[in-house]
Amino acid sequence: MDVDRFLHQLPVEATHALALRWIASLARHVATVSKAPPPTAFRTVDAEAPEGFAAAIAILGNGDATPELLGLAWEQLLADASRRTQGAHFTPSHVADRVVELALNDHGNIASTPHMVWDPASGGGAFLLAACRALETRSNQTRADIVNAMFATDIDPTTLMVCDAALEIWAQGAARPRTVAANSLLDLPDDWPTSFSIIVGNPPFLGQLTSDTARDRHEQVQLKERYGDIATAYVDHSSLFVELALRHLGDHSALALILPQSFLGARDSEPVRRSLVQRALLSTLWIDDADSFSASVEVIAIVAVSAPTSCDRSPTRATQVVVGEQPRGQFPTPEAGSWAPLLARSQGVPQVSIVSSDTQLSEVATVTAGFRQHFYGISGAVGEMDETVEGQARKAPLLTSGSIDPLAPSWGHRPVKFAGTRWNHPVLDLDRIEDADVRRWFEDRLVPKVLVASQTPVIEAIVDAEAELAPSVPVITIEPHDPAMIWHVAAALSAPSTSALMLAEAAGTGLSAKAIRVRAKTLSMIQLPAPGALWDRGAEAARAAQTAWRAGDGEAYASSLLKLGEAMTAAYGGSPDLVRWWIARLPSRKRTPRAY
Repeated sequence: MDVDRFLHQLPVEATHALALRWIASLARHVATVSKAPPPTAFRTVDAEAPEGFAAAIAILGNGDATPELLGLAWEQLLADASRRTQGAHFTPSHVADRVVELALNDHGNIASTPHMVWDPASGGGAFLLAACRALETRSNQTRADIVNAMFATDIDPTTLMVCDAALEIWAQGAARPRTVAANSLLDLPDDWPTSFSIIVGNPPFLGQLTSDTARDRHEQVQLKERYGDIATAYVDHSSLFVELALRHLGDHSALALILPQSFLGARDSEPVRRSLVQRALLSTLWIDDADSFSASVEVIAIVAVSAPTSCDRSPTRATQVVVGEQPRGQFPTPEAGSWAPLLARSQGVPQVSIVSSDTQLSEVATVTAGFRQHFYGISGAVGEMDETVEGQARKAPLLTSGSIDPLAPSWGHRPVKFAGTRWNHPVLDLDRIEDADVRRWFEDRLVPKVLVASQTPVIEAIVDAEAELAPSVPVITIEPHDPAMIWHVAAALSAPSTSALMLAEAAGTGLSAKAIRVRAKTLSMIQLPAPGALWDRGAEAARAAQTAWRAGDGEAYASSLLKLGEAMTAAYGGSPDLVRWWIARLPSRKRTPRAY
C-alpha cells in the first residue's frame, strides 16, 4: 500500500524538532490536497520541508493524503521508547469508525443540535475524526458546527497539534476543535465543560508492573486524592480514564473507550466496573478480532450509556457483544465483580451450571502459590541435574508451567525456561537458597500434592504423589489434607466444567484471550462434586492418564483423558457438549514422552 510505503520513508528515532518539521510539512500537504488552508496549529513551524520529504510524499496518491494520515505519521515519527512510556498507540480509522458507530447507536437519535464530543486522550484525532464523519452522515449539521463541538485533551502538546490540524483540515479551515494540553486525569482547566454528549477514545495502556510505564509516587498520591479507592496502586491507567469519563457523562449520553481485555476481569479494575454500573449501563462490548494495534495487547471497547433512573438498571439488563463486524448476540450483563463471562461467551465457552457438594477445594486442601520473592530468591540455586554428582537428596526437580500438561508431567522431556535461561533438567538446590524464609517455603512444598500450570487453554494439572517436585512461580500447589484424596482432587481440577468456569471468571486476563490465568484464590473456591462412583471413576481415569503418559502409551493416555472428561462432567451434572468443547481445547501432543 502507498501509505505503508510512505510511512516507511519517515525518519526513525527522529529528534523532536525534525519530527515536528516532518509532520508540519505533511499537514500542509494534506491541506493542499483537501483544498483547505494551511492548518493554524503549525503556522509557527518552519515552512521549509525537511530533506527527503518531497521524495516520500511523491509515493502518496491524492486519495491517501487524508487527515487520518497525520496521526499515523506522528506515531511512526515517535521513538519506540516514547510510544511505550506514553502508551501512544494510535487507533486505525476503521476501528475508530466502528466504535463510534456503536456509541451513536446506543446514544439514540442524533438531532440537529451540535453534540459535544470529547476525547480525553486524543492522540492524532482518530476518534474525533470518526465522530465528525458519523455526525455528518447522521445529522444536518455543517462541518464547522460539528468541529466546533469537538473537544480534545492530550498530555503531549505536539500530538495535540496533530489532532487540531487534522480536524481543521476536515472542516476545510472553517473551524477548529477546542484543545488543552493536559493530563486529563488530573489537570483539566476550571473552565472545561462538566459534561459531554459523547466521550470516546483510546486512553493509554500503562500497566503498573513494569518500571517504564509505572506511575511515580507523586502522581499516585494525586490520583488517590482525586479518585479515592478506585486509584489502587496497580490499576491500569486506562481504567482510570473510564472513571474520568463517567464523571463527565451527561444525561442520556454515551461513552466508548478502547481498553485492554484484562479490564473485564482484572481485580484492580473491579472498583471502576462497580462505579460504572452505579452510574451507567454497559450496553455493548466490542472485541477486536484482527490484531488492529501495534502494541502486543488484545483489546476490547466498552460502550456505556448514562442511566438516570433506577428502572434503567433492571436485573434483566443485557449487553450486546460484537466481535469485529459481527454481532454475537445479547447476553445477561454479569456482576461488576467480573465482566469476563461476556468475553468467554463470545469465544464459545459453554455456560456451565454445576451440581456440587457445596464443599470448596479450600476445605479439603491447602492451595498456595509463590510470590516474587520465591521467584527471584532461588535464581542462584537453580542448575542442571548432574546424575554423576553424589548428594542429590537436597536437589529437587524444578517444575515450571511449561513442564505441566494435562496429567502429563513433562520435566526432562523438553527444555524449559526459568529466569531467562534455558534448562533441560532444572533442579533446585535447597541448600543454596540464601533466604531462610524462601528456603523453608520450598521445603514445605515437598509433600504429596497436585500442581497446576497457569496461562493454559484448560486447567492443566499433574500429581506429585512422591513429594519430589519443587514448584516454580507461577505454578499453583494444592496439598490435600488427606493424601488419599490426591487423585480425586486432580480429577476435580481437570474436569471440563472447572475449565469452563475458570475461563468465564478470568477471560482476557491471561497472556492471550484464550488462556486461563489461574489464581490460587480463585482455584481454592471451586466446588467439589458429590462423593460417589462418578467422582471415583474420574479419579481412577486421572491416575490411569498420568501412568500412561509416563509409560509413553499415547493411545492409553488419550483414552484415559476422555474417560476422565466424561466421568467428571457427569459427576458435575454437565452435558456431553461440554466434553467435546474441552477435548477440542486440549493441547495437541502427537509425540509421547519417549519421542523427546
